[in-house]
Amino acid sequence: MSMLSGLFANRSIRFKLLFYFVIITLFSILALSFLGSTLYKNAIEEETNAHTVQMMEQVKNHIEVYIEEMDNIIYYLSQDSSVIQFLDWENTDSSPFYLLDYKVRQLQGVYIEKHVEIAGAMIVSEKKQFASKGLEPITRDAMTDEQWYKKAVQEPDHIHLFSHPIGRNIRAEQNLSADQVLSFVRAVKDPLTGRVLGVILIDMKLDIIQDIVESASLGKSGFIFIMDENGFVVYSPVNPIVYRISGDWMEGRSGKVFRYINELEYQMVFNTFPEFDWRIVGVFPLKESLQVVADIQFYTVIIALVTLLLAFMASWYFTNSIVRPVGKLRSLMKKVEEGELHLRFPSKTKDEIGQLGNSFNHMVQEIDNLIHLVYLEQKEKREAELKILQAQIKPHFLYNTLDTIQWMAQDRDADDIVDIVVALTHLFRISLSKGREVIPLSEEIQHVESYLIIQMARYEDKLSYEIDISPEIETQSVLKIILQPLVENAIYHGIKEKLTKGKIRIYGYQEDNKLVLVVEDNGIGFEPDRLMQMNESFHAVRQSSEDRGYGLYNVNERIKLSHGSGYGLKIESERGRGSRIVVRLPLMLGSLRMEG
Repeated sequence: MSMLSGLFANRSIRFKLLFYFVIITLFSILALSFLGSTLYKNAIEEETNAHTVQMMEQVKNHIEVYIEEMDNIIYYLSQDSSVIQFLDWENTDSSPFYLLDYKVRQLQGVYIEKHVEIAGAMIVSEKKQFASKGLEPITRDAMTDEQWYKKAVQEPDHIHLFSHPIGRNIRAEQNLSADQVLSFVRAVKDPLTGRVLGVILIDMKLDIIQDIVESASLGKSGFIFIMDENGFVVYSPVNPIVYRISGDWMEGRSGKVFRYINELEYQMVFNTFPEFDWRIVGVFPLKESLQVVADIQFYTVIIALVTLLLAFMASWYFTNSIVRPVGKLRSLMKKVEEGELHLRFPSKTKDEIGQLGNSFNHMVQEIDNLIHLVYLEQKEKREAELKILQAQIKPHFLYNTLDTIQWMAQDRDADDIVDIVVALTHLFRISLSKGREVIPLSEEIQHVESYLIIQMARYEDKLSYEIDISPEIETQSVLKIILQPLVENAIYHGIKEKLTKGKIRIYGYQEDNKLVLVVEDNGIGFEPDRLMQMNESFHAVRQSSEDRGYGLYNVNERIKLSHGSGYGLKIESERGRGSRIVVRLPLMLGSLRMEG
């Protein structure tokens, strides 16, 4: 008591009154809030657990619906007569195998079209035959050696689920990774003998489960995730603690567990799917579930302190510690807006105002650097534009020179030279095309016709040509210089070796929303082995540089790189009777442009 009296001896009456008032108020608030918060804490905890269980049950029910639907689809496939005949083809008097393969793939396609959540399906027979839709093997190894196939055969009466099926000899046509699919596998048995005929596999997109799980909310930082029977995570929202949760913590088919993770206590409520040993787990920090109680306690204290102290301290404190430096910072910002980028905020503290001042200084420095960088980039851009303008002088000089030769030939009545010069001028102009990579088909035809005029002057009576392009497709846009290499190939590898007169015919038409162009010649044609080798190379990824100078390969590769693997070249030929090169392109109307 004497120490307390000595402590307050030199204090003001205002200080003493405030001190006693605060102490009495705090004791009263703490006494009331302790009892109330304890009761409220228990109520909040029960409500949180009930809400978590309810959300988990909803998620589990939705996932079970999709699992049951996948199981039903597999069951319907396994009962289809075409599938049974496909799996047991050698032991049945059925349709040809290629026809059964077509029917099974078509049946798979029907289910995939109706169910957007299916990424692909595959049916594998014990004879190592398979039919798939949306899936394809990576190597030629037998699918019967895969672990999922063996497990389905070992337990043919159950559906098997594989999460994150890494290491399979399968890839999806939709470029889905193993982390993006959930595989359903079930064996197919002979309805009469019970013998296992094969296995059906369906890959379901995991984003369906993702949408279901992420739609369930457990407070601000709580979440729900799915764990398989081995304790691995099937799907979880992005969260740093999910991989610190061990499946060994959860014993039995349902319950709740409390664990500390990263020095924070979490409650985990779990339940098990009835058909298989997957668990659905709801996780949330206890601190968050009881945050309402903490908030009540916090705001009770704040209200008491604000009531007692705000009138005495807030005005002076906020005016001097916040308003003054903020006003200083605002004044600096206004000057920076006017262009005075050399100004800096004199930060003397490490609090939020000091950090804000440091951020302001960093921002002004970055703006200054960016202005300087933009200046340098604009300067380099102008220099590049000058270089481009200088480079344009070369083709202009070439055109002017060809025009001069043309007029000189006309003055001397050398009409054949005039024709060749005009054709060569057209050839160069369309080849350059002002930098365009895509030109109208009419210009492409003019380009190849100019090339043929020059070649006819060289080969005289040994070569003739015919071009039949309807006006309806002349407006279509195509990659430039795709026909000239084909015509050049026809001349040098077909007609040049022919003893009699050769003829080249160029025509085009529309087919199945595609533009088809054909270059046909009556040359010597290709040997069957060479023809097969060339057509196969058009579909393969080029692994060497041997053919990079060969026109047909270059044209085919340009088309595939620009439009995809569904387009390109195909050669039809018969030795001694000529060749026919078919070009398939997409329909592109209007003034579509592609920068080279």
